[in-house]
Order: sequence, then C-alpha cells, then structure tokens
Amino acid sequence: MINTKLIKLLILNGLLSILLMSTHAHAGLNKWVDDKGQIHYGDRVPAEYLHKEHSMLNEQGVTVRTSEAMKTKKELSEQEKQRVIKSAADKKRMIAARKKALRDRVLLDTFTTEKDLSIARDARIVAIDSQISLAETLIKNDEVKLSNLKGRIDSIESSGRKAPENLHKDVSSVSRQLENNYAFTEDKNNERAEIIKTFEEDVKRFRQLKKEKREAREKQRQ
Repeated sequence: MINTKLIKLLILNGLLSILLMSTHAHAGLNKWVDDKGQIHYGDRVPAEYLHKEHSMLNEQGVTVRTSEAMKTKKELSEQEKQRVIKSAADKKRMIAARKKALRDRVLLDTFTTEKDLSIARDARIVAIDSQISLAETLIKNDEVKLSNLKGRIDSIESSGRKAPENLHKDVSSVSRQLENNYAFTEDKNNERAEIIKTFEEDVKRFRQLKKEKREAREKQRQ
C-alpha cells in the first residue's frame, strides 16, 4: 500500500528544491572593486567593500542594480552646502516671481492708462522736490551760520583771547546739521532717480500686460 504521507513529503521536498534552484538561478552575481582596483564577482560583497560602489548583475551579466559608494564626511558637508545654496537660490527666485506677480496685479488694478502712471509719478516727484528744496534752504542758512561762527572765533583768537566754549559747541552742532542735510539731500536725489527709473520700467510692463490682456480677449472671441 502506498504511503500517502510519504508521497506528499517527497512532492513538497521536490517543490522546495525547484524553488531554491530558481531563486539561486535568478539571484545573479555581485560585482565590486577592491582597494587595488581589481574587479571581483561573487554571491556576496565582502563586508569591507559594502560601503563602496558595487553592482548586481543578472544571469546575462547585465547590471540590474548599482549601490553607490557611501559619501565621506567632507563629501556630505559639501553636498549639504550645495543643497543650502540651491535652496536659497530657489527661494530667491520664488520671492522675485511673487513680487513680479504682485506688481503686475497692482499695475492693472490701480492704473487704467499710461497717463495715470504719469500722474502718480509726477505727484511723487513734486513731493520729493519739495523736500530737497527745503533741505537745500536749510543747508544755505547753516553754511552762513557756520561761516559767521568761525569768523567770530577767528576774530577773538586773533586778538589773543580764548574763544568761549559755547561757540565751539555751536560750530560742532551746525556742522552736524549740515552733514545730516547733505546726506538727506543725496538720499532724496537718489530716490528721485529711482522713481523715474521705476516709472520707465512700469510703463513698459504696463504696455505688455495690456497687450496680453487684449490678445487674450481676442482669442476668446475666436
């Protein structure tokens, strides 16, 4: 009488053998290079070379997977540095794009014609010119005042006397006021130039946006 259990066991062993042979046949070979630059092949990559680049080959000898070499601390540091630089550059581009989009929206929402832009520019120029004019008047007055103070000091000291301390303090005070007004005037002149430059750029962009808007409307009609 045939032992059923024995037959099942034999069949199971046969299936396991086939499975193991199939797994081994498809496992392929590992390829690595040693410290001397020699290429090696084997079922397993030695532990001392696992941190270096190695590949898995199929039964036809074709590379199916490559494990990159582990990076050194210096390489990782440089990689992180480049990542930070790229991230900062990407952020800068994103901010610039947002500012540009915002400026475009402001141009279209605030101004209807180029004349509106000119009116806004002129109003700002007039305000700045008024500030510059006031500062220049103060500068002239302070220059006269400073000249008079120095003249008094020179007159006193030329007679062999010592000029009062308050006169020297007044000279210092007026000199500081002059320096501040010189700087203020320079800043305002730079601001004025920047307004004119920005206006020219805004006009060009405004024309382009209006053109794109017209073209979009015409395209919708078609």
